[in-house]
This record gives sequence, C-alpha cells and structure tokens, in this order.
Amino acid sequence: MAKKRKKDKGRKEEEYEFKPPEFDEKEFLKKELRDTRTVLITVGYAALFGILAAVLANISSKLIGLSFLLVFVGLYSLKYFYPLIKVKTEDFQKKNWAGNVAWFFLTFLAVWVLTFNYPVSDHANPAVEDVVVWVTNETTGDVVGIDYKYVASSGSYAWIPRTEGFTLVASGQYWINISAHVSDNGILVVTEIAIGSVGGTYSEMTHEGVNRYGYEFPAEDLTSGTSLVFFIHAADDHDNELTFVPVVGIAVT
Repeated sequence: MAKKRKKDKGRKEEEYEFKPPEFDEKEFLKKELRDTRTVLITVGYAALFGILAAVLANISSKLIGLSFLLVFVGLYSLKYFYPLIKVKTEDFQKKNWAGNVAWFFLTFLAVWVLTFNYPVSDHANPAVEDVVVWVTNETTGDVVGIDYKYVASSGSYAWIPRTEGFTLVASGQYWINISAHVSDNGILVVTEIAIGSVGGTYSEMTHEGVNRYGYEFPAEDLTSGTSLVFFIHAADDHDNELTFVPVVGIAVT
C-alpha cells in the first residue's frame, strides 16, 4: 500500500529558538542593596518605637495597652518616613510592603517584650507559695507540719496536718514556726508577717535558706477556741507587692 505523502513537502519546518532576556546584573545588585537597606532602616525604626513603647509602659502599668498601640502608629508612619530617608516607595511591589510591615511588627514586638521584662524592667509581683506551719513539742521533740493545700473534693484550700488527728493547742509546751517559699524575679526588700489581722503589726520574717522565710513564736500566745490566722506581705525593689491571705485559719484548742 503506497504511503500518503505529506502536503507541502518542500516547506521547511520553522524552528523555535528560546532567547532568554538579557540579565542586567548591575541593576539586580542595585535593587537587592536597596531592598536590604530598606529592611535595615525598617528594623531600626521599629526598634525605636519598641523602646518608646517600653518607656511609656514602665511609667505606669495603666499605660501598657496604650504603649502597644504605638506599633500601629509606627506602621502607619512608614509611608511618610520612607520618603524622608529617600527610599523610593514607587518602586515597591506588594511583597516589599508586606515584608517591611512584617519586619517592623516583629522587631517592635521583640524589643517591646525584652525591654518590658526583667532585668530591664520588673512588673511581676512576688510569689508566696508552699506555706507550712511547723508545730514543735518542746517536751517530746516531735514536729508536725500543717500544709496549706487545695482540696479538690471541697473545691477550696484547707490546712492539712501531716499527722492525722493532730490539733493545735494554745500551750507553752509548743512552738510554732510559719514557713513559706517567697520568691521574686528581682530583689525582695520586704518579707514580713502579721498575726491575727491583715492590718495589724507586721514583723520581719527570718531567711531560712533559698527563697525560704520563717517566723517563730510560742503557741501560748494563741487563744483557745479561736483560729490561727496570719498574713505574709512581700515586696520587691520595683514596688511590686503581694499579700498572702489564707481563706481559712487553723483551729486552736
């Protein structure tokens, strides 16, 4: 069977040749340097706003929310700031604006958080934890601890003796040591305790070890039929303070 001849046999097939656009290395480098310079300027500008926000927040804790709003002021001001430093924003694409906005926000947030926290500044109150009342029997030498713990079954805190059935007796035979773990991310300047009333006379607690403070007194100072109630007040060198207030006292017999 004869093969069918192709039409236009004599026509030469057109060949397609890909010609890549000319690469302007000089212009490419100029653009990369310009973008890098813009990012560095944006980071420095954001850091300035972050520091200003931290200074504002450190003036008063009431200004923390207002200080954070400076990030939006800074972002809005970018379109006016760039022309002042001769950055040609008309050459920006959407990705340039998006990238610079992201750099500004992340830098502001990092500087604001770092300068708003210890050791640059301190806004955290001291912590009073692991409170234990130690009762020592001077006659036998026995020591019983009474822990301040959260009881899930009752949904509240209570004083739980480590020896079942133990009761606190108002007697000269016993000595009481109120011990607590008091800590702060800065420097504690006040660790004191008041017995009976939160507005009563406060006495300085004795440092017993790493973040441990205690106060000792004879059980005969208590009154039978009442409760042992005390309040621990702690403050640091940045005027942050906390008063431990137990929800219930320890029954005295």
